[in-house]
Amino acid sequence: MKTSIFETETEAGRYTADGAARVLANKNDAVFCLAAGHSSLPFFDALIAMDLDFSKARFIELDEWMDLPRDAAGSCAGFLHKNFFNKTNAKEENIVLFDPLAKDGEAECRRITGTIADWGGIDYLLLGMGLNGHLALNEPGCLPDCAAHVAPLSKTTLEVSPKYFGGSMPPISRGITLGLADIKAARLIHLLVIGSHKKEITRRLLACTKTDPDLPASVLLELDTTELVLDKAAAS
Repeated sequence: MKTSIFETETEAGRYTADGAARVLANKNDAVFCLAAGHSSLPFFDALIAMDLDFSKARFIELDEWMDLPRDAAGSCAGFLHKNFFNKTNAKEENIVLFDPLAKDGEAECRRITGTIADWGGIDYLLLGMGLNGHLALNEPGCLPDCAAHVAPLSKTTLEVSPKYFGGSMPPISRGITLGLADIKAARLIHLLVIGSHKKEITRRLLACTKTDPDLPASVLLELDTTELVLDKAAAS
C-alpha cells in the first residue's frame, strides 16, 4: 500500500478526485463505490468542481444503516445524494443502493454483490477509516475475507455516528455492508483519512506488519491497488 501525505484536506481530496477522474476518462461506464462520510467531502467537492460527465457511470453503495428508511435523515444514501449525486449528472437508474428495510439481509447482500459481478467489478473505491479502524461497516473482529453481510454496530461506531443524525442516534444497532473480500477486489482503492482525530488510528495502521482482525483497515496493507491518502493533520 502506497502512502501519500498532503498539507491540507483540500489537497488530499483533490488528489483522490484526480484518480477517480482518470478512471472515468478511461471508461465512461466505470463502476464507482464511494464512502458516505465526512472524510469524503473534500473528494466530492473536488470531483464536482471538475464538471465531469457521469451520465454513463455506475454506482454501487458501500454500506447503509439497517432498519432505517433510505430517505431518513442521516442515511448513507441521503448523504451521497445530497453531497454528490444531486450535484452531478449521475443517473438514478445507474445507482444501486442497499435496501435497509430488507427482511432477508443475506438475500439483499447477494443482490448487491450480484450486481457488482454483473457489472464486471468495482473500478474505483473511495474509503474512509473509522476511529476503530473499520472499513465501511466491517467492524473490528470481522474476518479478512468476509463477504457482504449484516453487521452489528460497534460501541465506537454508535458513539461517533450521532453527528450524521443531528446529534441524536436513532434506535438502530446494525448495518449492511460490502465485506472486506468485496473491498479488496476493487481495481483502484483510495483510503482517504483526514483530520487530527484520526492520527492515532493512522499510527496504528502504519505500525501493522500484517493483517490484524482487530484493525480491519490492515487488510489493505499488502494490496498494490491501494493508496493511503492523508492530510498533514492525520499524518501528524
